[in-house]
Amino acid sequence: MARTKLQKILIIGSGPNTIGVDTELEAAALQTIQELHQVDKEVTFITNNANSVIGNYLDSDHFIISNLDANSLIAILRNNEFDALIPTLGGAPVFQVLHQLDEAGIFEQLNIRLLGVSLRTIANTQNPESLNRILKNIHEPYIPTNILNDADAVLKFVHRIGYPVILKPVAAISNSSRMRCENEHQLKQMLASTFRISTTHQVAVEKSIVGFKKIEMTLIRDNENTRMLICAAEDFNPVGVHAGDSVVFTPTQTLTDQEFQAIRTSALRIVQEFKIRGICHIQFALNTVTGNYYVIRVNPYFDRTTAFAARATGYPVALVCTQISFGRNLRNIKIPGLRQHDSLALIEPTLDHIAVRFPTFSFASFANANQELNTRMKSTGSVIAFGRSTEEALLKAIRSVDSTTTSEQAALDESRLNEGQLINVLVHPTAGEMFYLLEAIRRGYQVEELSELTKIDAFYFYKLIHIVQIEKKLRKNPFDASILQNAKYYGYGDSQIARLWKCSDKKVREFRHTNHIEPTFKGIEPTAGEFPYNNRSYYTTFETENEAQISEQPKVFILGTANSQVGTNSAADYVTVHTIETCQNLGYETVLINNNPGAISILPKLADKLYLEPLTVENCLNIINSEQPDFVIAQGKWQIVTDLSEAGVDITQLPLSRTSRAENVDSHYLVVGRKSGDTERNLGCFQTDQDDSLRFPSQADPQILKKIEHISQSELRKQSDGIYQIMFKQEGTHLIVTGTIPLAIQDIPFMTGVLNYDLVDDLVRMALGKPEGDNMVEIPNTEGQLKLDHIFPYEQLQIPIPKNPPFSLAIGAKISKS
Repeated sequence: MARTKLQKILIIGSGPNTIGVDTELEAAALQTIQELHQVDKEVTFITNNANSVIGNYLDSDHFIISNLDANSLIAILRNNEFDALIPTLGGAPVFQVLHQLDEAGIFEQLNIRLLGVSLRTIANTQNPESLNRILKNIHEPYIPTNILNDADAVLKFVHRIGYPVILKPVAAISNSSRMRCENEHQLKQMLASTFRISTTHQVAVEKSIVGFKKIEMTLIRDNENTRMLICAAEDFNPVGVHAGDSVVFTPTQTLTDQEFQAIRTSALRIVQEFKIRGICHIQFALNTVTGNYYVIRVNPYFDRTTAFAARATGYPVALVCTQISFGRNLRNIKIPGLRQHDSLALIEPTLDHIAVRFPTFSFASFANANQELNTRMKSTGSVIAFGRSTEEALLKAIRSVDSTTTSEQAALDESRLNEGQLINVLVHPTAGEMFYLLEAIRRGYQVEELSELTKIDAFYFYKLIHIVQIEKKLRKNPFDASILQNAKYYGYGDSQIARLWKCSDKKVREFRHTNHIEPTFKGIEPTAGEFPYNNRSYYTTFETENEAQISEQPKVFILGTANSQVGTNSAADYVTVHTIETCQNLGYETVLINNNPGAISILPKLADKLYLEPLTVENCLNIINSEQPDFVIAQGKWQIVTDLSEAGVDITQLPLSRTSRAENVDSHYLVVGRKSGDTERNLGCFQTDQDDSLRFPSQADPQILKKIEHISQSELRKQSDGIYQIMFKQEGTHLIVTGTIPLAIQDIPFMTGVLNYDLVDDLVRMALGKPEGDNMVEIPNTEGQLKLDHIFPYEQLQIPIPKNPPFSLAIGAKISKS
């Protein structure tokens, strides 16, 4: 019998960052925890993510470090009396573990209730056969599929569903890919080999939908069966390219009203049938020739698409879903920010802007990786951009991808490709595809042939043609104010224009100011201006009305981390979150610029004001000139910091290394030490000589520790104020200093937790010249060792893992007890 009072709530986290899992689930979990605390719920969070920011919002009894496998979770569940579990914040892997727990009878034994989604719904949505059976019962179209064991049965099935079809051997004896068959001749040719490599002599056959348009619907349903569409998004790439590697637009750009309403009605019916309470993300494949669609995925949990939906619309998805989970309904949940007493959560978002999610890749760091885009996700992050037109949003998204990543995406110089090479990358989409499409348009390719080659809707090529037309006008008419005004309206950046005019960015900026071509700021909120709204999130555009309200109080402008890349990812966002909080504690209004749709730092309750904009000199200067901050803070020295300094901005730079410990430095121990004025202090000693991991405490011999402390303080005296990492190599009883570098961003979350010392708070206070805070605490005794291991994307990119992978190529980090 279920408990009637749900007081003790458990949330299982998503684990370390990998390709496919950025910080969006952690962001949703943090909002959920904050909302549960508002109604006095006792919340426990389990994770093995070393970069989790949630440990700073819960005490040690409610933040559990554990492996996320079934056996570990069973032990935790048995040792605690949880009333309920929220399963929707850890992604698909948590659903798989919950299935194992259910088979073990744990939920029934311990009387634990699942909130938001039932075990039956989890089973039905994650099992393709169950999903298709239920879709068939409610007359929703699904992809016909079957597992067969002889050629005649395959031919009979294919004759019924029609070509093209996909073949895949069941339980193959070797790595095998899905094979597409366009006709009976190809099918007969492939069947023999497919059966031969199947250990069960079976083949899975399904209707091919490659080339269909992909539509993504994000919905919410409450306890009274009230259902709402929060966001409808459209993928730029057709089915066949992973949604995480495709450019995504909202609102949908090419659907007819009939197509939109049919898919919307289908989505509303599905969330009702599966009895979902809270969030659901449903993917559809649309045949634009016939107008028919298929349901291809039902995700009743938070993911990258729901994060994009929340950022793009300004609708507080996590807040509303949390309140639904403990019994409230849409008609009596209020949305923060709406200045009208009857403006409740029952508002289907309406947008007066276009939002784009644009993937970013790190292929320059992985030269052996295959850059062709397919159903296996390869992007390490994404950016979000806003505009008043498709062109503006898309151009801002392209500018949001920094210069380094741009070169990573365009592995080939598109202007130097011959026609055969260009056609090949158009037919077989590759990272940096947008650059190749623009090059094809410059060479005169027609819309019809581009659409046929790529299966991308012709609408987008007309938009790209418009972008190229503006480019040509800019090139032919340097320093023409009217053409500049038009280019800025459609999203061209000063740096892009400077390259076309063959001059400096500064000269373009000065010409723009002279001609009074200035940006305005627009709020991001879910009512399209229908209701008065206290905006805290903005984007820039070149129109007349300015919606940003500028306060007179002291403020700090903080540069966020932008898109997740290898080396700087969730750990950098952790530092940004702590920087915001320290500045607020010091009495400053915080103004953040960031453009990562999954970032924790862009949550509504963190920074006082947020600009979702490209991290470029132009955009930073626009905000700085408007806000007039007292300080501008950046993490370490990276390209935007250098560029802003050269543009005359006084930047308060946290002296952090952008990556983990110094590469190729041999060491056995690592000391974190602090230098402030005439005072040096060792904060802790880590062990570094096993498996390239980081362990605390070091368990070094007491005599060695004494020597390490003495030498560390001597090394710190040589440095300017700050926090440093000093690395030691031991040879017998001798210690050799092998490196001293500023504190590394990648290691900060782990070090902060195990040292029980707020490193970021200390760094920010030193950088701003403020008195020390209350972070000078004693180092706690730790039972056993805590271990940090970096997570690398080699396996996901299907390339061999080197013997000693460099820390700068890590995409996440795992914490464990040893």
